[in-house]
Amino acid sequence: MSNPMSNDSVVLSVDGMIGTILLNRPEKLNAFNLQMLSDLRSVMDKAQADPNIRVLIIKGAGRAFSVGMDIEGGSTPAELGVAADRERLQACVEVFLRVWDFPKPVIAQVHGFCCAAATMLALSCDITLVSEDCRIRFPSIPIGGGFVSSFWAFFVGPKKAKEMDFIAGSEVSGAEAQSWGWANHALPVADLEPRAKRMAELISKTPSDLLRMKKLAINRVSEWQGFRQAMLAGAEWDTLSHFTQGATEMRERIVTLGLKGAIRTMQVPPA
Repeated sequence: MSNPMSNDSVVLSVDGMIGTILLNRPEKLNAFNLQMLSDLRSVMDKAQADPNIRVLIIKGAGRAFSVGMDIEGGSTPAELGVAADRERLQACVEVFLRVWDFPKPVIAQVHGFCCAAATMLALSCDITLVSEDCRIRFPSIPIGGGFVSSFWAFFVGPKKAKEMDFIAGSEVSGAEAQSWGWANHALPVADLEPRAKRMAELISKTPSDLLRMKKLAINRVSEWQGFRQAMLAGAEWDTLSHFTQGATEMRERIVTLGLKGAIRTMQVPPA
């Protein structure tokens, strides 16, 4: 295995024809901040430029694949304004579309928690493998809309996407996600990494130029059905949602009650 190439929060290592991208903020459960998204894009560029790599695996360090966006710090939508808020969200979507457009097959190896924006990354990969017990979640408090759900609707259909999106903090296990078509396979956690490596080894037997054409052909079908436009529109719907009265109320709850307190207000007490 080659020496890892690190951009601090994201690490690329290469073993033969297989590249592995490690999301590496385990102390934050691999939550995405702007620097991490930039690092992911840079590492993807390095992997694309390496002629030895035929297939990529993306996984998370520590207890989670990723819990989504890091909401600590940063400017609020009100501080940014409508145009800048939309541009920030679209930049995030474009990182995930970078994975979708990557000219080599990409496998998501999902364990632990996979929440909100992290589900968008997992779905952008060509093949998604999950542990049976992983927890795949929507945001626990609603302060936007259309950002995550646009990805979900494309892969699991509008009914399941609405079920998840309308109830804050909705969660499915890896096993259930596989039954919905969200994931290719759900595996015991001990088998997840060996299966990802085995699948990558099998994929790497096919020449790179053929893999590129195979990926383009299948992606093109999804794009004829509106995939790319739906993903980009999700940033716009989310921007509009950020400036609704309801989202303003939710942000006020976070300020007044703290994040955990605000989340509790969205939960139904046991009967």
